[in-house]
Amino acid sequence: MSFFKKTLFWFIVLIALAGSFFFFDEKQETIKQAKEADLRLLPFSVKEISGFWIGKVEDRPRIDVVRAQDGWQLTQPLSAKGDDKAIEKFLNNVVTARKDAVLFEHAEPAKLAEMGFGEHELEMGLTAGGAEIIIVFGEKGPTHNIAYVMFKGRPEVYRVHSDLRKEAGKEVHALRDKTILDFDPVKMRRLEIARRGMPRVVIEQDKGKWNMIEPMQGRAAMAKVLELLYAIRNGEIKAFVDENPASLAPYGLSSPLLQVSVLLEQKDLPDILTVGDKDRARRGYFARNNLVKKIFDVEEDLVNAILLNADQLSENNPGN
Repeated sequence: MSFFKKTLFWFIVLIALAGSFFFFDEKQETIKQAKEADLRLLPFSVKEISGFWIGKVEDRPRIDVVRAQDGWQLTQPLSAKGDDKAIEKFLNNVVTARKDAVLFEHAEPAKLAEMGFGEHELEMGLTAGGAEIIIVFGEKGPTHNIAYVMFKGRPEVYRVHSDLRKEAGKEVHALRDKTILDFDPVKMRRLEIARRGMPRVVIEQDKGKWNMIEPMQGRAAMAKVLELLYAIRNGEIKAFVDENPASLAPYGLSSPLLQVSVLLEQKDLPDILTVGDKDRARRGYFARNNLVKKIFDVEEDLVNAILLNADQLSENNPGN
């Protein structure tokens, strides 16, 4: 009986100790989470952000971006579809950024100027939950891996990693959708490739059968066709050249070097990429698609791949 009582006693002691360790660990985790939250630059998540802007950069227009029903949309300095993946990554880098403890509770004007706060400082505003927070960036610190930030309307100065300032200095091109043609290669029904001075290539797909119609009749090499289509689909606009061209002739697009037409299943009209002259200054080719007026540059490598591989799309080609 005495043995049973001793065993029960130690069992109760162990339960009490285990409970105390559990509550101690839970308390420590709560303290850790509170410290982590205090180190975060911003108190909200990317999902809560409804819009943001980047401004007050010398010789650069203000950029305004809003969250629309179908993704992010640029509204300034032009109206254009945003690059959803790039913007989400950019915002994630901003909201998860960490700040050091307060560097200055209230810095004098001379000290603020020394840290790069002034007339042409970089500002970024973010709207979440109906409220706007404006981050003001100073210059990089002397060690080059830190930068200084403030929140507009508050006197404190914080140190952050210099990568955050670099992120916030995004240009329009980085945030803008750069899709050349938006289509699903697997759903291709008819592909036409017209090359200046060379035979036209026409391939049709019907219920998984890939057939070459021109320049010869026979089976098409499905893997090669899909590889080429995905290269176009995954390609990105290199630069935006002219948003509203008065004429296509100066870009060689009235008599194009290359035209790729992709007709998808259950669609009446094809998606068309037209490629004109070389843009030697940017090392690309002038191009446009049939959905928008703007003229843009595509990479030389993409144009060369289409020109060279068009003759390799027949299953009867010796290389396949």
